Amino acid sequence: MLLLNISSLYLRCGVLLSKNDSLTNELQKNNLKYINQENIIDINPNQLLLFQINYFKIEDFEKSPDYELLSKLNVIQKVNQEENDSIEKILLNHKDSTETISESRIKDKDIPSCYCSGKLNGRNEYLIYKLFKKKCVKFEDITNLTITGIHYINNSLENSFFDLTKETIPNLVIVGKNKNSSKLTKSNKNKKILKDKLYPYLLVTGDDDICVYKVDSINSYKKIGCNTMGPTSLWSLLNLTGNYEDPELALNESIEGNNKLIDLSVGDIYGGDYGGASLCSDLIASSFSKVKSVDDINKIDKKDVSKALLIFYGVTYAQVASMISIEENIDKTIFSGDNFGSLELMQMIQTCLEGFTGNKNGAVFSDYSNYLEIIGMFVELEKSGLLKK
Repeated sequence: MLLLNISSLYLRCGVLLSKNDSLTNELQKNNLKYINQENIIDINPNQLLLFQINYFKIEDFEKSPDYELLSKLNVIQKVNQEENDSIEKILLNHKDSTETISESRIKDKDIPSCYCSGKLNGRNEYLIYKLFKKKCVKFEDITNLTITGIHYINNSLENSFFDLTKETIPNLVIVGKNKNSSKLTKSNKNKKILKDKLYPYLLVTGDDDICVYKVDSINSYKKIGCNTMGPTSLWSLLNLTGNYEDPELALNESIEGNNKLIDLSVGDIYGGDYGGASLCSDLIASSFSKVKSVDDINKIDKKDVSKALLIFYGVTYAQVASMISIEENIDKTIFSGDNFGSLELMQMIQTCLEGFTGNKNGAVFSDYSNYLEIIGMFVELEKSGLLKK
């Protein structure tokens, strides 16, 4: 069975399989990019295999060993050349991802179905058919799936939540190059066991926008805030500069960026530290303010632009969460959505959230942040008995 979550930047996939030692052997002997051992959840008597595909790297995925392995597992049934040409023509003629191709929906009853949540439209339906030769049955309430997924991993999977260790968190909201960046590893993570202390919490989700929910129980939640600057906004602004064709590359290169020519610092205003407010000289005072005085913007490196935007976005994310957490008097915020594989983004969010709330609210991340909706779908399908069909 195939479960899908469709965001603006990624197609996230969950494959329910019978427990299979050969899958573990394949993972060990092949250099797989999309599928890894850490993203296999044991769910007796089955296992749930999780992976995601960057929309900007669909061709890379189709040429990967991962694609061949999924073909062996019968998750993928390759379309023939005639079908592929027809699909390519449809996709090229309908580039607007918000467009619904009502007269051309995939309705063949003989085509197997998969379950999905998120942005299901005509273009995405054809893309999914091209990749998996399946038609989609849609789940409507994605927030409920996210909350169900969080509840499940809290009760059923050990060590599912974490925040970042203190030594992992430099002050990133500064001008200059970050010398302490690294990749997210087990040593960066401080595991958090929530169990019966899970509720209440704030849930912050990110796709087109940032949405904040107060969650009192698995069946009780309400939306209490939002911001228009979401992960898609971050990528769209980077795309607007014409420097990047892939959001993952932009995020990775931001680590090497230096925003000194872009962001205005406290030192630029006061000539050094501002002791009256305990502000260090390299703290950002105003994002992108120096660009107004740049004679030739082409001299600004694209990595520097990516870094400045990532900081702007991360601070926005944390500010929204912190203001609401103070108002609601809640001590933990769980983050889900696009780009939560980025250590630097998580560092900024945790640092700012703790700073804005005086350490009264802490950021909580999960190893499954990108797959909470898929796990929620699994739970709902299991409850309804559809997994057996």
